[in-house]
Amino acid sequence: MVLFLLSAWQNPTLPAWVTSYDKLAHAGLYGVLGMALGYGRHHDVSPPPHFVLLAVGAIYGATDEWHQAFVYGRTPGWGDWTADMVGVTLGYVAALFILSRVAGLATPTGPSAHVPD
Repeated sequence: MVLFLLSAWQNPTLPAWVTSYDKLAHAGLYGVLGMALGYGRHHDVSPPPHFVLLAVGAIYGATDEWHQAFVYGRTPGWGDWTADMVGVTLGYVAALFILSRVAGLATPTGPSAHVPD
């Protein structure tokens, strides 16, 4: 919802430092989406394949860029979509990595955790 609302913001007047780091902002915001997708996959009983979730992020980024073509003062761009995809991918991988580490720490250890052969 936040991504859609930011894309619908007509003719935003932003400080110069924000426009200088436009692609980094795209990657950061879409990184949050990627983390949400990774979190959902980690906690799903029957998770979909990784490529499906990354495709969801890619399609959302593409439709978001297309949506900007209809918003006054906004323009879609391939560079923005590429930054979106980098963000989704990095966020997704980071979430799965962190969650797998946390899950590994939560497993019981010690003599009672060993199952005899």
